[in-house]
Amino acid sequence: MSSIVVQPAAECEAPACLALLPEARGTAAEFLIARLDGALAGAAAVVWRSWSEPPGFPLSIQVVPALRRQGVGRALLAAAAELANGEADGLWSLGALDEAGPAANFLRACGFSARRRQFEFAGDVGASHRQLAPIVARLRARNRLSPGARIIPLSEAPMGEAAWLVSAELGGGPVRMLEALRQGTSNADGQDRSLAMMDGDQLAAVLIGRVDGGVLEVAGRVVAPAWRNGWVNVMLMHDMADRALADGLRGVRYHCDDSVADTISLARKVGAVQTRTAAHFYQAIAAT
Repeated sequence: MSSIVVQPAAECEAPACLALLPEARGTAAEFLIARLDGALAGAAAVVWRSWSEPPGFPLSIQVVPALRRQGVGRALLAAAAELANGEADGLWSLGALDEAGPAANFLRACGFSARRRQFEFAGDVGASHRQLAPIVARLRARNRLSPGARIIPLSEAPMGEAAWLVSAELGGGPVRMLEALRQGTSNADGQDRSLAMMDGDQLAAVLIGRVDGGVLEVAGRVVAPAWRNGWVNVMLMHDMADRALADGLRGVRYHCDDSVADTISLARKVGAVQTRTAAHFYQAIAAT
């Protein structure tokens, strides 16, 4: 009978864990390592930072492909729950997972449920612009816009604040997010299109975008709590479409959380097609 042993990873084992779990790089993660009959079989990363609602620690698990379906993943999950017990109410998946993918299926089988969904839409930039332009015109005519509002390239915004804002919504931790934002906005290939909305000297929103294969790819958009459900989201999306058209781009793919009703509504109004659904999965520790 095979023997599975899970224990905290030693410092010398961290590189092996990161090789299996590259998404945990730059996070405040504690690693667990699993061995099956003495051989490395998998690893888990528990990020020691409460995230989202209900609060919980982000978790990522990976099992060596040849050793799957032998209980290694469940053993890692049980050890992660024991590690976090008393420190967090539950566990979240580290990042959104494709709902039709094997990682999501594994978590469902272990009792996790999808709590926060993210949708991907593919559409036409011009159609989005035509839908947004009259809304922006009405906002301006009614003086609904802050006089201190301006939209700038994300590379010119306070990057530390941007990392905290985006990581609070999308996960991954501010350190890892800051590294990703800096790398993305370096624009060495000229494809970055990330934007920030400033209201005076305060960061109101971030849009992460780049050109991929001639299509504008909007990977994420986060509005700070004080500016939600108002003009910021509309202005940011309109400016994005303006710039994309000026660049000669016609197609757009964008992602949004299931709580961003205005973006979902816009996508449907302009005939965008939903191409993918991903979700953050959650389980209360008492249920693991």
